[in-house]
Amino acid sequence: MTTSLHRERYWLGAAVLAGVALVWYWPAGDSPAPPAPPAAAPVPHDTFGLARWNSGPSQPSELPLDDQLAPSSLSTDASGNLVVDAPLRVLFEFFLVRGDGADLDARAAQLRAHLERQVSGAAGEQARTLATRYTAYMRAHDELLASQRIALAAGAAPTPQQVEQLATWQQQRARLRQSTFGPAIASRWFGADDAELAQAVADLRARASASTNAAGNEAEPDSNTLRERRLHDATWEAARDTGTGELLARATQSYEAAAGEERTWRAHYLRYRADAALLTAAAGTDARRRQLDALQARIFPTERERIRARASGIE
Repeated sequence: MTTSLHRERYWLGAAVLAGVALVWYWPAGDSPAPPAPPAAAPVPHDTFGLARWNSGPSQPSELPLDDQLAPSSLSTDASGNLVVDAPLRVLFEFFLVRGDGADLDARAAQLRAHLERQVSGAAGEQARTLATRYTAYMRAHDELLASQRIALAAGAAPTPQQVEQLATWQQQRARLRQSTFGPAIASRWFGADDAELAQAVADLRARASASTNAAGNEAEPDSNTLRERRLHDATWEAARDTGTGELLARATQSYEAAAGEERTWRAHYLRYRADAALLTAAAGTDARRRQLDALQARIFPTERERIRARASGIE
């Protein structure tokens, strides 16, 4: 998933590409929609823009907080039709995955409300229609993934049976995306994800085949060959296996599981902000630094969360 699910992956470091207007997708409608009010962009590397929770917006606002933090990702073409580009998917997943809602229905309602406030006319109707499709796609994605029962063990290579399950899942997911959004949008939004998983499956199959062939080869490597492999291949193989494991974990994570992780992250982040504000106000002292380090270690249980927290601008 993404950016979709999707996490820092799914969600976190996805590259936002310039999109093109799908003039063929919707007929020209009303006159161009009035410009949407500018939405504040998140702090770089801050998934929610939560670093700004510390002091709040610069001006009082009656808008919900997620509206204030949402990426500004809505644009129209010269005819007033919605531009369907990669940033639009980022906006949808900001609300549907990262949003402050206990279930998908609640998050979808927040997304619809945001779209109604931000864009009107033909583009507004198109945005809401596409958001409804995205919500339905997320439900179907999770149901289809659950039916596959792919249970990958962390740190372990997939078994041959699991590799074939992954291949089936990649094909099913690609068909679901195309049937939901059409080939053009599916390619623009998910083409890189699908190609990445397909390549990983192909690599796993090739490695399994190579291992089988090597096992059937009676000639044993000599000591020099074994030494070269240990010296030059171990680090590369470890990095490759780690990267593949992360990719497969992202590709087999449900949207709802990703949303649950985001809610946990948000709770940890806000708890840290509140507790940090209660510490001794001797800013810049070694004692305060030690207090903050201890607080981070206590509230953010994993190194990944601590890295993300620091990237979000905490002390």
